Amino acid sequence: MKEVLDSRFFSAHFGGENEVVLRATRAKLAQLRRERRGILPAVVIAELADVTCRGEGRSRAREILRALLVSGLEIVPLDAEIAAEAGLLRCSYRDLPIADAIVAAIALRADGRVISDDPHFRRIKGLRVAWVT
Repeated sequence: MKEVLDSRFFSAHFGGENEVVLRATRAKLAQLRRERRGILPAVVIAELADVTCRGEGRSRAREILRALLVSGLEIVPLDAEIAAEAGLLRCSYRDLPIADAIVAAIALRADGRVISDDPHFRRIKGLRVAWVT
């Protein structure tokens, strides 16, 4: 099964201080690379660039972006079908941020699951969600 990595996964991976979670994210990334099952939505790249740049500076943001681009994960861009599905999800779940709607739409299209601890995802009917711990 394909697994779609949300920005909260990468926040825990790159900036987390919880050693248990960090070990789990490292193991998950290694597994997904080895099995070629990992999906990185392009919108997650944008979220991480923004959050990291504001919190840790442009240099650290570029460092993380370089790591993501060579991570071996399948990068999925926003296309018209995903955008439409994300908009319909947002219509049904009004407090769902648009970036999360895009991540969910990608997971639904791939018949995969989202790897995140964000509670927004758990409310979406038919969406599979898991966390690393």
